[in-house]
Amino acid sequence: MRKILCLILLIIPLTMLAQDMDTLSVDLEYYTTAQIDSIFQAREQEVVSDYGFKTTDTLLQVAEKLEMENSKLGKWKSAMGLEAENESLNSMSLSSLGITPYKAYLAHQTALHNFDETSTLAQISRTFSIPIKKLKNLMGFKVKNQEHHSIQLLGKSVEEVIEIIEDYQETVHNYGWAVTLVGMLVVFSALIITSIVISQLIYLNREKKPKKDSSKPVAASDAKPAAKAADTAKDPEKDSVIAAITALHLYKKDLEERRKLALTFRRTQTNQWRASAILSMPNREMNSYRRK
Repeated sequence: MRKILCLILLIIPLTMLAQDMDTLSVDLEYYTTAQIDSIFQAREQEVVSDYGFKTTDTLLQVAEKLEMENSKLGKWKSAMGLEAENESLNSMSLSSLGITPYKAYLAHQTALHNFDETSTLAQISRTFSIPIKKLKNLMGFKVKNQEHHSIQLLGKSVEEVIEIIEDYQETVHNYGWAVTLVGMLVVFSALIITSIVISQLIYLNREKKPKKDSSKPVAASDAKPAAKAADTAKDPEKDSVIAAITALHLYKKDLEERRKLALTFRRTQTNQWRASAILSMPNREMNSYRRK
């Protein structure tokens, strides 16, 4: 019985809170549908009194009163539904173009900040890639179905929303740098640990050298190579003897080659025609017979 009473006591405040939230959202919806026209009219009168332009003013005159930069004129005209590159529209009045002063002011806000005071929370969330729940928490809204209401109806100015967006972007930027730094530290530390482990694996695969027992006598076959190595290490003159023998052999070969060349070039010169005269050639016999 006590458990049931405790549950009832917990459910009652929750239901009352839900009813309050529903009534607040209903009142807000009623406010947006019933008084939206009067709000726009009042806001248009404020814009006309603050900036001092009328429907008879041209686009260039309105841009000068709004202190619009030349680089933003194309975007401003696009926000009003006009051709951005059509310069002939600059000399036309607002009334001839079917544009109200309040619409020109809203287009001015859109050209500067990518949103205006009639933009909803959902539109701002999509434009600046901010989660809708995070945006509502930053603005202090906790009622459901508020993402489809404009910031003007929610009591927020454009300057306040811009400040909230800049704070969020700065926080995200710093958070991104922190995450990047932590990730780099983790990667580099993992690489260092891996290199240390790999360097230590060499010692695991190394074969252990057998320990020599000094009590056992050394075999003769093992002693001879050691003695030969010691003798070669103690007798450095063997290298010089080998070098001298090699030099003599090369010198001997060089002399033999020179003698062969001398025999070739010092050979007596012979003439084949004169040498043929010594032999009894047939032509010689015939020529001698004719001479007789």
